[in-house]
Amino acid sequence: MTWVPTDDGVSLYAHQSGPAGGQTVLLLHGWPLSHRMFDRQLALLPEAGIRCVAPDLRGFGRSDAPADGYGSDRLADDLRRIVDALGLERFALAAFSSAAATAVRYMSRHADSGVSGLLLISPAAPSLLQPDAPTADEASGRLERLIRHARLDRPQMAAEFARQLFYRYHSPEYMSWFSGLAMDSPLSATLGLARAMQQERTSAEELTRIAVPTAVFYGAHDRVVTPEAAQGLAAAIPGASAVRFAKSGHGLFQDEADRFQQELEQFVRGLP
Repeated sequence: MTWVPTDDGVSLYAHQSGPAGGQTVLLLHGWPLSHRMFDRQLALLPEAGIRCVAPDLRGFGRSDAPADGYGSDRLADDLRRIVDALGLERFALAAFSSAAATAVRYMSRHADSGVSGLLLISPAAPSLLQPDAPTADEASGRLERLIRHARLDRPQMAAEFARQLFYRYHSPEYMSWFSGLAMDSPLSATLGLARAMQQERTSAEELTRIAVPTAVFYGAHDRVVTPEAAQGLAAAIPGASAVRFAKSGHGLFQDEADRFQQELEQFVRGLP
């Protein structure tokens, strides 16, 4: 187990698997999950010789849950602490859903320190969308409904949220396990990160300054963020490619698990 202290006294958990040498991918989970959403990748990528690092963001999984500090600046600084503590020098940064905003902020706030390639998976944070875009208002409104639901009945919210993420059928056992990931953190952290996502925006300059190979993976049947929004985000990042998963919703890592694994491995191996 690896624990990394921050400058404000929070202890962050970072799971590691795979060989110490060679290529590395740093996996960031989305709201309101934990590093366990990447269980498949943490097992299979090392078999391909790729090292995996998957932290729990503050407030989630095994990491400490402070009363505040869930904005993108703070989360990006937390990520820098992990990178420095583990001595990561060249790695692919792969971020799912809401964590895409943290990844983009890391790239600008810390001058893309150590990142050799950026992968945004189903990027859904309202902060990544243009403030005047209808999709930004829709995303913020969806978050507000989730916040109200979580305050009233978080187990039901987690189960319904899990159902919204996927396009294809998955076993009741898997769905129960997945929705349970959203229950592994305190309600205060779940609400804190959601509120922070509502209040922030990523500047266009942050996107245009990204200078590493970048890809955006998106599901053609995503009900959390439209495919058009994902394509628009890819178009705003110089040289970024948009990779469409035709049989997936938001949770393309499970809807097309084998293809996702192949595309992820291919992206990491293709980096300089």
